[in-house]
Amino acid sequence: MNSTPDSLAVRVLRWLSNSVYHYPRLFFYPQLFLFIVSIIYTVAKLEFNTSRDDLVGAEKQYHKNYLRYKKEFIAQDELVAVVESEDMEKNRQFVERLGARLESETNLFTDVIYNNDVTMLGKKALLFFPEKDLKELLQTLRDYWPFIQQFVQATNLNSLFRLVNQQFRTAKREENAENESLVKALPAMERIISQASDSLQRPGTPPSPGLTALFNAGKEAEQQIYVTFADGHIYIVTARARSDALNDKAVQRLRELVAQTKSEVPGINVGITGEPSRCWNTTRWRSRSTTPPWPRLCLWSWSRSFSSTATASRDGPLKPRSL
Repeated sequence: MNSTPDSLAVRVLRWLSNSVYHYPRLFFYPQLFLFIVSIIYTVAKLEFNTSRDDLVGAEKQYHKNYLRYKKEFIAQDELVAVVESEDMEKNRQFVERLGARLESETNLFTDVIYNNDVTMLGKKALLFFPEKDLKELLQTLRDYWPFIQQFVQATNLNSLFRLVNQQFRTAKREENAENESLVKALPAMERIISQASDSLQRPGTPPSPGLTALFNAGKEAEQQIYVTFADGHIYIVTARARSDALNDKAVQRLRELVAQTKSEVPGINVGITGEPSRCWNTTRWRSRSTTPPWPRLCLWSWSRSFSSTATASRDGPLKPRSL
């Protein structure tokens, strides 16, 4: 019976296996040499570039403009704290408390923005407003002036209540500017009392009620005062580190301040974002992923042996198991 001839692939594989078997050094040393050369080349030439700027093409015009802007104005990337809940008053309380804490950390943070209050724009802030809005503001101040004039001498909540009671007791039974301003101030007083009662249930220094409480401004006015999104369900606080070297410290400190403020205003969702925060998170993840596992294995083995020793000393001498 004639056997079928082997195919070309079978003959080549047979020749290769015989060569490796009879001449092993001819195959081993060249591979070892290439392995050593590859290690030397990798150590000398291979580099890891972790700069995020290299993810964008250097020839892109918008990237050039951004780098030129950072160089000319020495602008740091922003840190953003995003606050979300269904209660606008909780959001306001949180951003006011966090903003005050950030403003006090002058060694780390600058350009803290958490509302669009007039005082944030400096002494010449009224120059930014349209003439129509200024006329409306002037008329509102005139309407509330009798109320403001009477209660500006109140130094605390107790004296404020006494002045209110005195105004009601001594008010004349007639229509005049003082009585009208007092009636208009009732909703504002109600809101001030409500916020004062709420502050008694929260730790920490309560924020000021703000102009919205004084003039009984509505929901839309409050959304314009603060940086809000999603119909007032999301508030944001922005800040910058004083320099690139302080980015990591600023991120860590911001996380600590957010945790402190959350203990005072619970029931909200808070997240931190921004380029410095992403870089900080990436650095932490990279340091964890590059940490060799053997220290953790040694610690685990030591804890296991210590636990076994403690158990043996508590239960008495070990006894061999019967099979």
